[in-house]
Amino acid sequence: MVDGVVLHGRPRGFVFQVVGSAERRSRIEARLTWLRSAGERDDQREATRIVPVHREVRVQLYGDRISEAVVADLSMTGAALLLSERPEIGTTVTVGKRYATVVRHTPDGVGVAFRMPFGPLTFNERVIL
Repeated sequence: MVDGVVLHGRPRGFVFQVVGSAERRSRIEARLTWLRSAGERDDQREATRIVPVHREVRVQLYGDRISEAVVADLSMTGAALLLSERPEIGTTVTVGKRYATVVRHTPDGVGVAFRMPFGPLTFNERVIL
């Protein structure tokens, strides 16, 4: 929530004056600048992505519940999975033999972050999860 006053309307929005300390206004301005630049960033994920040769993987979702998935892409720290079920964000799953946490939903599945990232010597297109 942001406290403030609408000064006047415009055809594509309005002018809003934030009521708060200089530090609070500065933080809000920095966040708005970051949001404006989001359209210029194609992908905010930091790690390099690959498409592995062995894309099929079993995902253990809830207790003993197993689902088949396809690895859309893979990095040392996580993976995008094509998966019909979408566990809640924050859910722990097992992708192949790796523990992971669901960090985002995609139109076709989920993104997961591995608890233990791959090392540079074991990460390549032939890796098997």
